[in-house]
Amino acid sequence: MKSNWIKYIFIIFIVIILVFAIFKIRKEEEEKKQELEYVTSQQEKNTELTLGIARIRYHESYP
Repeated sequence: MKSNWIKYIFIIFIVIILVFAIFKIRKEEEEKKQELEYVTSQQEKNTELTLGIARIRYHESYP
């Protein structure tokens, strides 16, 4: 009878480890996704700024 309890405890322990691993992996994926979105938005802002400066210089060169 004692060996059955050990099996149940071991199975519960394995399930807890699997759940923890799944949550950790999802958290890391979410962080990577947020970081990628941040980098993409920064690139868009830099492009807009560069185009804005180019337009200002273009308008200044022509009277």
